Amino acid sequence: MSIHKNKFAIVVLAGVVLAGGGMIGYKFYQEKQNEAVIETQQKVQEEASVVASGIVETKVISAEMNPTQENIEAAEEAVSSLTESEEKQKLLNSIASVKEEFNKNLKVKEEARLAELEDDINQAKVALGIDQAPSEKDLLEILHIMTHQKVRSEEKWGFVHITEVNLLAVREVLQENPAFNQNIDMLAIVTDWLNNDFGNIVAEHNSIWKMKNGSVGKAYGILSPSEEAALVKEQFGVQQ
Repeated sequence: MSIHKNKFAIVVLAGVVLAGGGMIGYKFYQEKQNEAVIETQQKVQEEASVVASGIVETKVISAEMNPTQENIEAAEEAVSSLTESEEKQKLLNSIASVKEEFNKNLKVKEEARLAELEDDINQAKVALGIDQAPSEKDLLEILHIMTHQKVRSEEKWGFVHITEVNLLAVREVLQENPAFNQNIDMLAIVTDWLNNDFGNIVAEHNSIWKMKNGSVGKAYGILSPSEEAALVKEQFGVQQ
């Protein structure tokens, strides 16, 4: 009986030992598996980081070789996605240098362009009636009837052709009279239009129209290119 008990105890003990060994082995296997997964993830992240850095550097080089507003903005956005590092700071410094030089050249070109158009701008001021002691009301009215070239409304009274020279003439007067921009930022509006940005022109028309206590002629849309071209030809006798 005692022999049987001893055998049973040995079997049980062996089972416990084997089970314990199995658990230890499984735990060891799991740890190795986890280490392998972590190592793989780290490798993937490192490779992705290398690829991302390569893409960013390409965008920065593109901005350096061809410094346009679009390329500079793309490079800035790409670099901002990198984690903080010495390399990121170097790239930011490179972009800052490119941007500074680009803006400097842009200013020189703009000044040359304004000098070239000086006589035309002065003539436009005379034609628009803002060459001598213009008022805020005068400028509001000019912008209001400029919008008529592009907005859709039931009634329109008066038109001023939206041209670069007319806009530059208005901008100069607004720059010389900053108080005119306190009620509505006319200078910002003119700047957008000079950059061919007319996305807010309906709201801009209605803001000025409301300031003028308008009751009829609220804008509710933008003319199609063909409609605008027809209006320009009808009102100003020129092709759009």
